[in-house]
Amino acid sequence: MRTCRSTRRSSGFATNLLLWLQLLILLLAALALGKPVLDAKEAEKDTLILLVDQSASMGVTEADGRTRLKIAQDEARTEIENLAAGARAMVIAFCDRATVASSFETDKKLLERRVDEIPPTQSVTTLSEAVTLAEAYMQNQVIAGDTPNADPTFTSPTTAARVVLLTDGNISDAAQLTVKRLPTDNMQVVSIGERSDNVAILSMDARRNYERPAMLEVFAMVRNFGSQSVSLDANLYINDENVDVQTMVLAPGRRPNEEGLADTGTNGEASGVAPSEASRAGNLLTMGPPPGSVASVAFDEIEYEGGGVVEVRLKVDDALPADNNAWTIVEPPRSVSVLLVATGDVFLERALDALSIDLQRMSPAQYEAAAEDELTEAGRSKWDVVIFENHATKRLPPGSYIFFGGIPQIDGVGMDAVIKNEILFNWDESHPILRYVDVSNVQVYQWRKLTVPSDATRLIEGETSPVLVYLTRDGRQYLISAAPIIAIDDLTGEPMLNTDWVIKPHFPVFLSNAIQFLAGSLSPTGERSVQPGEPLEFPVLAGTDEIFVQRPDGETDKVATAGFTNVNYARTRHVGVYRARPGIEGQDKFAVNLFNAAESDVAPRKSLTLAGKHLAATDDVHRVNKPLWPWLLLGLLAVLALEWAIYSKRVFV
Repeated sequence: MRTCRSTRRSSGFATNLLLWLQLLILLLAALALGKPVLDAKEAEKDTLILLVDQSASMGVTEADGRTRLKIAQDEARTEIENLAAGARAMVIAFCDRATVASSFETDKKLLERRVDEIPPTQSVTTLSEAVTLAEAYMQNQVIAGDTPNADPTFTSPTTAARVVLLTDGNISDAAQLTVKRLPTDNMQVVSIGERSDNVAILSMDARRNYERPAMLEVFAMVRNFGSQSVSLDANLYINDENVDVQTMVLAPGRRPNEEGLADTGTNGEASGVAPSEASRAGNLLTMGPPPGSVASVAFDEIEYEGGGVVEVRLKVDDALPADNNAWTIVEPPRSVSVLLVATGDVFLERALDALSIDLQRMSPAQYEAAAEDELTEAGRSKWDVVIFENHATKRLPPGSYIFFGGIPQIDGVGMDAVIKNEILFNWDESHPILRYVDVSNVQVYQWRKLTVPSDATRLIEGETSPVLVYLTRDGRQYLISAAPIIAIDDLTGEPMLNTDWVIKPHFPVFLSNAIQFLAGSLSPTGERSVQPGEPLEFPVLAGTDEIFVQRPDGETDKVATAGFTNVNYARTRHVGVYRARPGIEGQDKFAVNLFNAAESDVAPRKSLTLAGKHLAATDDVHRVNKPLWPWLLLGLLAVLALEWAIYSKRVFV
C-alpha cells in the first residue's frame, strides 16, 4: 500500500509538472507570435527614403545564391524594421527609369511588401529620375510668401529625410547628377555584391555581302571584365539552329589595383571613384581595356537566302547572363528600291547607277506634283530610300530619306547662312554609315549652317556646325548633309562641283552603307538594336485597331493603334526578340540587347561621387532592433523536448 501511494504521489507530481510545461509552451508560442524585438539602440525616428537599384547588373547571383536585387531587398527590409513606430518611409526603384514602389507610409508591413514586389530588369542604371522623384515627394507642401509678386517659397512640414541608396554602384550618371533638395550630407550608400567575373557581347552586326547578297556575314565584339583569363565558345544561331562556332581566349579584363573602379563609358570620364582615387583611376581607364581582353569574332560566311533571327550566344559561366546573348533580324536578299529627286547631278547619278539597287528618278517639281498614291503604298513611302539633292520638302510619308544640301521641313531642323573656309573637324568612323569611308582627305568648299535637335547623331562635324547628321522622327529616318554635291557659284551664278568626295572611290561605299543602313533597319527608328528600356516605334498594317507584342519573357501585350500607322512600344525591359502580330512582313520583329560596357562591368563600387560629393559605401545595413522571437521558438522547442522526455518516463501502476 505504501508503494502504491508513493506511485500516485509521483504520478501526480509528474502530471502537475507536465501541466506547467504545457502552460509554458503556450506562453512561449504566444510571445513568439508577437515577434518581439530587443532594442540594441534607439530606433530611427526620421523620414526615410530608400532608393533600390533594379538594373541589369543587380541580376548577378552572388555566392550565397541570392541575386543582388534580393540582397538589396533584404537590406531594405532591415532599414524598415529599424524605423520607430510612426516614422515614415518611401521606396523608389530605379534603372533607366525610376518608379515609386511606395509613397511615404508608416505601415511597415506594407512597405516591406512593396520592397519585395520590385521586379528585376535588364536595363542600364541612371539615378537622375529617382532623385527627381524623391525631391518631388519630399516637397509635399507649398507656402506662398508674404511679399507681393515674389516667387513662392517651398517648405516641408517634416524634418529632412534620411536617404539610403542600395546599389552595386554601376550608375552611369553619378558624376553628372544634379541634386537640389535631396539631403546628401547624411546619405548612406550600401554596396551590394562581390562578384566581378563577367564576359559580355558589346556589339553585333549581321549583313549581306554586297556583291553576293545570298551570303551572310556576322560579327560580334566580346569583352572580358573579370580578373581571370577566359576561354569560351561563341555560337552562331539562325532561327535557333546552330550554324557555326568560334573559340575565343580573352585575357584578364582588369589591371592590378583596378578592382572597384568605374568604367569611363563613352565620355571618357572616370566616375564613381573617390577624389583621392580619381587620378589613379583616370590613368588606368584612359589606357582603355587591357590588351587581349577585347576581341572581335567573325563567323564563317554563310549562304542563307532566308530571313529571320540571327543570334550570337556565348557559352560561358559568368556573373551576368543578360549580356551573353545578342540578336538581330535579317531579311531575305532583295533589290533595294531608291528614288532620286534631283536635277542634273551626273556625279550622284553615276555613283547610284554603280550600286545594285532599283533606281528611279524624279525632278523636285515632279515629286511635289505627284499624286499621293504615286508616292505611297499602304500608308508608307513606295521606296526603301528617297534621296533629295538641293531640295527641302515637307512631303515625307513614313520612310527613309537622304538629303544633300536640303532639309526635311520638320520641327527642330533648319538651315542658315553659308559656311566657307572651314574643314571637316570630326567624324564618327565607327558608325555603320561611315564604315570603310576615309573622311580625312575629303574637301568640301561650302555648306549651310545646320540646326538639328539634340538627339540627332552627328556623323561629320565642321568647326562651327554639323555637316552630316542622322535623325529619327515619327516613323521616319533622315540622313542630312549640309553640303550639297552641286552648289551655285557666287561669282558666275553657274552650278559647280562643291566637293571632291564624289570622285573618290569610297563615295559609292558611303552611299551603299547609307542605303543599306536606312533600308535594312529593324524598325523605322533606324536602330538595328535598342537597349532595354528604350522605346520602339514600328509600322502597322492599315486598318489595324490593335496589335499583340510577344515579349522574350513569354508574356504578350496588347497595344491599341488608335488609327496611327506607327505604334510606340516601351515595355522593353528585357533583352531578346520582340514579335508583333499582325505586322508588316520584315518589320514585325525587333531585337533588344544590353550592349552597355558600364552595366556589364559588374564589379561593385565601394565608393561613389554623387553630385560632386564623395560617399564611401558600407557593406550592409546595421540592424537596430534585434528580433527575439527566433530565440523564443528555440526555447519552445527545448520545452517540448523536455515535456516529451518526462512524459515518456512516467510511472504507471
